[in-house]
Amino acid sequence: MTPRLVACRRPTALGLVLAAAIAACSGVDDPGELGLAPLEAGDSPQAPSRLAQIRVVVQPPGEFAGDEPALEVAAVFAQYHGYDEAAARTRLDLPRPLQDRLRPGHCAPSDQLDEPVSKDNVSKDSSARELILLDAGNLGVGIGEAAIDVPLALVPDLVPTISGVTYTYLGDALPAGAWPPGEPAPSELTIRVDGEGEELPAFTLRPRLPEPAALSGAVDRGRDELRLEWRPEGDREPLVLRLVRLIGGEPVGEELTCVVADDGEFVADLDKLHALGLDAGPGTALRVSATRTGRTLFDAGEFVGAEAVVEVRTVTVLGT
Repeated sequence: MTPRLVACRRPTALGLVLAAAIAACSGVDDPGELGLAPLEAGDSPQAPSRLAQIRVVVQPPGEFAGDEPALEVAAVFAQYHGYDEAAARTRLDLPRPLQDRLRPGHCAPSDQLDEPVSKDNVSKDSSARELILLDAGNLGVGIGEAAIDVPLALVPDLVPTISGVTYTYLGDALPAGAWPPGEPAPSELTIRVDGEGEELPAFTLRPRLPEPAALSGAVDRGRDELRLEWRPEGDREPLVLRLVRLIGGEPVGEELTCVVADDGEFVADLDKLHALGLDAGPGTALRVSATRTGRTLFDAGEFVGAEAVVEVRTVTVLGT
């Protein structure tokens, strides 16, 4: 299997040695309004804040995949000045969990759930803003009998205040030995990070792999309802469902995202789904994906409260 990302050459030091940011974001010109004014002589630099996340998404073998990867790994280890955590997360494409943005039992168009960056959360002093994504050494993920090395790549040089490296792997199929068809699902992952010095030393995580939510269901025309069922998994986080119409196997129209309690059943009114933009008329097909999520908080060196997010996605197609 060939991943979709080509790795770059690894920098030799922890992170990239960067000067202070030298250019302001477009349209931001008044310094000091958020208590982050330029340093006066004799002032000490403010200690950086830190944020780290390792995210792994797995789709079991045999699932209808469409254009989604069967295995996805993304990791960032960032330190930042001049942003609050919400703004830093948005810049790093680490939004709050959908379960925190949409109440269980509710649906919304997927493209309306993006979190924009507010200028109120970003220092208006350009010299106070920097976001550095650190090189954490080699990063590997093990699942079942398979192990992969996750490539790193330089952040595109689009904004002068954001630089460094990210880890990304996208695989169209699971590696051999990861999850053999017909075999029991792996119960956990292994994540190994070599680290780079005291700031971010080597560590190993073994987060639990959530059980796949095998969906079944149908569109009940008599009651104008979409009914979905699966085996619940106790006190897990709410399930995330994504619904989209298919024509010729390709998604068409609005995709909806729903957050539902992981209690084994979801019933939705077709008229309400249609009002949100989903066309589930007779003779069409509906693709429904279900994502179970597990989160593990960990400390590594100066990164305290970092998180490993593991998601298992299952997909079914319903005739309507």
